[in-house]
Amino acid sequence: MGKLNIGILGGFSGSVGTVVGVIKQNGDDMIRAKTKIRRASNTEAQVNQRLKFGLVTQFIKPLNSIISIGFRGVAGNQMSPYNYACKVALTKAITGTTASDFALDYSKVLMSDGGLNRPSVASAELASGVVNFHWGDNSQTSTGDSTDKVVLLVYNVDKKEISYSVGATTRAGGEGSLPLPYSEVGDQLLTFLFFQSVSDPSQVSQSQFLGSVTA
Repeated sequence: MGKLNIGILGGFSGSVGTVVGVIKQNGDDMIRAKTKIRRASNTEAQVNQRLKFGLVTQFIKPLNSIISIGFRGVAGNQMSPYNYACKVALTKAITGTTASDFALDYSKVLMSDGGLNRPSVASAELASGVVNFHWGDNSQTSTGDSTDKVVLLVYNVDKKEISYSVGATTRAGGEGSLPLPYSEVGDQLLTFLFFQSVSDPSQVSQSQFLGSVTA
């Protein structure tokens, strides 16, 4: 706390706001800026957390149009679907124990999460510039309807390009296809599938990773 010596226009000692008052040995009053305390922010744990967060955000950012569908229901009002997706990936999909070997396990990254059942059988195959998807209709024995929309995704993880469809086919349809996103020979393409309810779009199934293919 600062202390005024001679009224409001006089000198003072101590700190007030962002300034410090000092009385020198010769009796002169001096005011100087308060020294900022630098906080250490480069501990190993902090560096590691930033590296992990960078891996996740670089991967998730191109997927915002999908994430906004897939996590709308579980994110609630306290967190955006994007932030929720990043949180899940940070928790479940990071591999490695040191900064030099941190990586994403794509099979554990989620595009959606919800209570609708996933198909027991699903696959994706590359063929002549498209990816063909197949899945079983389990609507008679699960929490899901035959009319559920199917969300299909192909993600070029090297170029950060995506190709997707929402509702081009249904759970009962059993199959669908997507053109490849922009790709070059050798690029790694990831494939995902999940369902979305027609009657309540916030209700989805947890996404399924159907594997990767090489362009």
